[in-house]
Amino acid sequence: MHRLDALNATRPRSADPVVLQAADWLVKLHAGEMDEAGHRALHAWRAQAPEHERAWQAADELARTFGRVPTGLGVPTLESARRLRRRVLLRSTVLLATGGPAAWLAWRTWGVELAAEYRTAVGERRGFVLADGTRLLLDTGSAADVVFDGRERLVLLRAGRILVETGHAAGLPARPFFVQTAQGRVRALGTRFTVRGGDEHTRVAVFEHAVEIAPRATDATRVVVRAGQEVDFTRDAAGTPRAIAAGADAWSQGALVADRQRLEDFLAELSRYRSGVLHCAPEVANLRISGVFQVADTDQVLATLAQTLPVQVRTRTRYWVTVGARAPG
Repeated sequence: MHRLDALNATRPRSADPVVLQAADWLVKLHAGEMDEAGHRALHAWRAQAPEHERAWQAADELARTFGRVPTGLGVPTLESARRLRRRVLLRSTVLLATGGPAAWLAWRTWGVELAAEYRTAVGERRGFVLADGTRLLLDTGSAADVVFDGRERLVLLRAGRILVETGHAAGLPARPFFVQTAQGRVRALGTRFTVRGGDEHTRVAVFEHAVEIAPRATDATRVVVRAGQEVDFTRDAAGTPRAIAAGADAWSQGALVADRQRLEDFLAELSRYRSGVLHCAPEVANLRISGVFQVADTDQVLATLAQTLPVQVRTRTRYWVTVGARAPG
């Protein structure tokens, strides 16, 4: 699940309209959208009723507690982007005001991703060389922190997917290398592998040597995954290792590989590399697609789909695209 989906999932079904209004004002204020007239309007709204002032104070206190609404999200590009940004922040604030412990956790998780030491934007891939010579490649929309001490080398995967090629720099002590996700730990056994984190499970694919999977549950069985295998694991257990899917590491070269893949699943993966909504209409969801596609230009990928499948790409805005059945004739 995407980080914004996680926020939506914990949102209460019915929020107090006054709380929603307070959140709306808070977003405008921290996004830099308030001129002098706007400040006067906010003051008038707060003075309109005691519950307005209480809602404002609660929302403002929460924003200050969690380090304020991220200012980086306050820079608009297009009007649709401004509306999207504003809606996301509003949802976050409403969650904090009305959503209970799950909402607090969602906000804290989002903030951790934004503050991660290593991170990538949507559509971006970045490589890093760590102090021990390990090579770390982050996929689109990914975030990670690195903690090396005298006992171990640890990569904390906060979001997204990484490719790891472990190193052992001369002169440094030998220490085990781990990647940790919400579901558990992956121990490298001299290897090249990918880790993709999620809300419910983590997926690991091994391309050289092996890794050991240790789910978070204390009574869970550890599983060794060898080169040419991949596995999913939850907090409670690891699945049975299976053969790696075709093109499992193609993303590291900027490509997606599809082998008779459902169109809906392919578009869900492609959507990770572009901002906004990429929707697949139900009537074309089960069409099959094969090929190698470069994710650097997702618009070109969509154009290719329209040429090779009986589909039509409908672009409402740059941030809202639907792939549906081609009109007859």
